[in-house]
Amino acid sequence: MALSEGLRKNYNPPERLSFPEDEKNTDWLEWLLDAYYTADLGLYRSILKEEKKGRVLACSKGCSTCCSTHSTIPVYPMEILGIYWYAILHIDDSRKRNLKNQLENYRDINSCPFLLEGSCSIHPMRPLACRHFNVFGSPCKDGEDPYYTRRRDVLTPDEKVKHKALSMLLPVHGVTDRNERREAVRSGMIHNLAKNLHEVEWNKLASRM
Repeated sequence: MALSEGLRKNYNPPERLSFPEDEKNTDWLEWLLDAYYTADLGLYRSILKEEKKGRVLACSKGCSTCCSTHSTIPVYPMEILGIYWYAILHIDDSRKRNLKNQLENYRDINSCPFLLEGSCSIHPMRPLACRHFNVFGSPCKDGEDPYYTRRRDVLTPDEKVKHKALSMLLPVHGVTDRNERREAVRSGMIHNLAKNLHEVEWNKLASRM
C-alpha cells in the first residue's frame, strides 16, 4: 500500500514521521524523514486532486499485490540506511525473528523480502518507489502489474515534488548545494546510486538483527 487508508476516509494530510532521540544522534535520518514527508505530502495532494474528479484509490490496508509482483524496485543508499535502522531498532521482537529468518533466505523468494505475512514489515521506511506507486479503480489482480495492464489507472506523481524528494537523499553523499542536487536529479545521475531491492545483500542486515 502506497499511502495510508486514512487519506480516503478523512483526507487528513500526512504527518512527518518523528523519532526525536534517533534524529538527534543521526544526521541522515532527519534528511530521510524530510524526504519521505515531502513525497507523502505531494502524493496526498495528487491523490486528493484525482479523487475530486471521481476517481477512487484502490490501494488499501492489506493489499500487497505490488509487493509480490514488482521485482525491480529501486532503493537508494540513504533508504537502505533507513531500512537497517528501522529493522534493527523499531520492529517488535516477534516480527523481528520472522523477518530475520526471511532475510537470511531472501534469495529464495520472489516477493519483496520485507513482505511479512501479507504486510510490509518496514512500512514507515518503505522506499520512495513504493510510496509513489498508487492505483485507482479496482484492486490489482494476483500477479498483475497495472503499469502495463492499465497504465491510466496508475498515478503519475507530481514530477517536481518527486524530484525534490529524490534530491533530499543526496546530502548523505556530500551533495548539499541545492543547485547541485537539482542537477544530479535532472540529469539522472542520482539513479546511478540506486540498487535493485533484490540486489541488496539483506542477509547482512539479518546478521545484525
